[in-house]
Amino acid sequence: MNDPYRIEPGARPSAVPRKRGGSPVSALLWILLAVGVAVNMVSNLAMRGELTPVGLAGGVVGLAAAAGLVVHHVNRRRP
Repeated sequence: MNDPYRIEPGARPSAVPRKRGGSPVSALLWILLAVGVAVNMVSNLAMRGELTPVGLAGGVVGLAAAAGLVVHHVNRRRP
């Protein structure tokens, strides 16, 4: 009996190999994210939650790195 929904082994599409490893851009963005978050946390803990230019700069760097990681991820997933 023939099964019209069966996929024959020879008719299956070959799997496209995925790239292994990350790019230098993503590594740099991850480092910037970690540094920005660490600076923001240390500044906020040292000044007991008061807004400081150093903490603000760390937060801006962290947010920019997170946004860059999202954009980089979305651009790499497009075929």
